[in-house]
Amino acid sequence: MSVVIPVNNESESVPGLVEGIKSMCEEQFAEYEIIVVNDGSTDDTWRVCRSLHPLKYVEFDRHYGQTAALDCGFKIASCEYVAAIDGDGQNDPVDIPAMLKYLVDNDLDVVCGWRKDRKDNLFRRLLMKLAYVFRQLFLRDGIHDSGCTLKVFRRDVFEGLDLVGGQHRFIPAILRNRGWKVGEVVVSHRPRERGRSKYNSLSRIFHGLRDMFAIRSGTPIQTPVSYKIKEEVEY
Repeated sequence: MSVVIPVNNESESVPGLVEGIKSMCEEQFAEYEIIVVNDGSTDDTWRVCRSLHPLKYVEFDRHYGQTAALDCGFKIASCEYVAAIDGDGQNDPVDIPAMLKYLVDNDLDVVCGWRKDRKDNLFRRLLMKLAYVFRQLFLRDGIHDSGCTLKVFRRDVFEGLDLVGGQHRFIPAILRNRGWKVGEVVVSHRPRERGRSKYNSLSRIFHGLRDMFAIRSGTPIQTPVSYKIKEEVEY
């Protein structure tokens, strides 16, 4: 299992998250790797990551966005299965084994986490419900919570795939359009205990609609993100 963690100014959350993933992986998997992609953090994330082990650490030269960080992590991943998990600590890594079991038992290629009991404020929950309505209207991806970073994949699904813009939100629809089988599992959602949300509602709505229409039309309006890696090391 390769576990990919995109982070941006999450120095307070990363140590506990990585330790939780390490503990889970050592119990569940004979082989694993933890990949942290630092998306242009301006805090001490880089310094904190140097003290963690085992870790594949990638740092961008500036902030490119979560889509670029995930795209980079997916391309680096070397194990048969790949999990993506948010760097803020709200996703729980203990959900990953059950998601993998569901994937294997049901012969799926992707399993998405569904934060059915979300620990967000009312405004954000309402926006997510609105996003769900739009996705089912235009994309019909059948997924309740496409925006949940916690997902488990067969690594094969990333062959020939370049994510663009903010399309990490629509990975299920993109992969379903490519013929891969997609499912979902209810996962836990923990309150944010450290750091602050990077959520920008107006910007996210605009970019989300733009990317949704691009996927629906099958004509990308952007070229793949050209991110620059400043550092790539293993600890």
